[in-house]
Amino acid sequence: MKNRQRKMAVLLCVTLSALVFGGCGQVVEEETAEDVAVVETAKPEVGELKLSANFIATINPDESVYVIPKATAEVMEVKVEAGDVVEEGDVLAVLDDTMAQISMKSAQIQLDNAKRAYNLQYGEGATTLNDMKSDSTISQAEDGVNKLQESMVDAMDNLQKAKDKLKEKEDELADLKIEYDFREDVDEIKDYADTFDKNTPQGAADYAAVMQRYQTAATEVKTVEGTITQYKSTIDQLEGTIEELQDNIDSTYDSYSQAVTSTNISNGELLEEQKKTSQNGISAAQLQIDQVKENLEGYTIKATISGVIETVNLKEHDFATSSSPAFVISNKNTMTATYYVSEDVRNTFALGQKITLEKDNKLYDGEVIEIGSALDAQTGLFKIKAAVKGDTSGLLSGTKATVTTDTYHEKNAVIIPYDAVYYDGSQAYVYTVVGGKAKRTEVATGLYDIEQIVITEGLTKEDTIITTWSAQLRDGVEIITRESRADTESSTQE
Repeated sequence: MKNRQRKMAVLLCVTLSALVFGGCGQVVEEETAEDVAVVETAKPEVGELKLSANFIATINPDESVYVIPKATAEVMEVKVEAGDVVEEGDVLAVLDDTMAQISMKSAQIQLDNAKRAYNLQYGEGATTLNDMKSDSTISQAEDGVNKLQESMVDAMDNLQKAKDKLKEKEDELADLKIEYDFREDVDEIKDYADTFDKNTPQGAADYAAVMQRYQTAATEVKTVEGTITQYKSTIDQLEGTIEELQDNIDSTYDSYSQAVTSTNISNGELLEEQKKTSQNGISAAQLQIDQVKENLEGYTIKATISGVIETVNLKEHDFATSSSPAFVISNKNTMTATYYVSEDVRNTFALGQKITLEKDNKLYDGEVIEIGSALDAQTGLFKIKAAVKGDTSGLLSGTKATVTTDTYHEKNAVIIPYDAVYYDGSQAYVYTVVGGKAKRTEVATGLYDIEQIVITEGLTKEDTIITTWSAQLRDGVEIITRESRADTESSTQE
């Protein structure tokens, strides 16, 4: 009875199962899962894995120069603006060279007098000395010329002193303009005071303060400007005196040519020592001319390189000085990208290493040309500089761009797909194929990216690894490759 009931129960269970899962009249075939994992396999590769990184870089020309005036003088004309393209030697600005021209004229007078004196004593005029009638005539002529020359020297010395004093007072006036904050006329301070609303307590106080500054400045400026006027008047008078003396020297030239002492002649030969001294005087005068010419060139500011004007620091009627640059010129034929990296990244770089620079969706090639050897004080990082190649005319100085380049890399490394590595806690492992079955193999990993990973321990290039996941994949399970299974199914269908 019990066996019959058990059979009936089994029959009822089978019937219900058939109704639920197969429906009436249908036969259900139950599939039994095989203990086999269908996977893909591959051999590890031995090669090189590189990682790249992006850095924010600052773009600058490789060659950039400051053009500094060689003279201190008023700016008469500025010929360029920021953004202009110039060639080496182009005139950028012109300074007031009035004082330099005066110095040139004085130096030329000294040179002419030195040459004239030489010609009188040792030139063709000296051959007429034998025709002189008396020592008295000679002495008088010599004294007259000497006195004129001494007066000329004194006048030129006084002229130079006056010019030096004038320069000091002009510098003092320039300092007053800076101290009291006005450009041309001291009345600019009073005009500024008039901008305050004197009907308010604060405005009245500000007005009073500025007017006090104006009164003090006006007093000092008036004194200095008065002195400048006096020196300019003195210079004009001295220049007139020098011209008059020069005319007198010219008028006595003919008589003096016959009035050089006979001691300069011995047996028809000129005394060489005296001749040498006279020649040295000419050389010294010529040297002074050359120096003045060089100084005079400094009043014309020229481009020292070809490139683009980045900065203009001068305006007309400003005072140019050698203490600050007047212009900045950049040669944009070679642009550089400068960025900063940590020490470990810096140690991965090499000179000549390729980089890619991206700016405004445009790509540029380049290479590393400088690797910093000391920490930058501001960033605490190491500076890297790369040269940007190609047409860089669209890159603006001081702007930012993105640099992409290789950083970490490993050579002659065992490399497998990143997805082939599993982790049990912190322990990495892979499945290899040994005797047709999966074997869990623990490994040590190194460098990796989203597709590949370096295996530093646990694998060789001779191993076969499983590169795909399967629900049946575990240690010891029998494996079959998808390629082999596809071939088997194809043969069975045939």
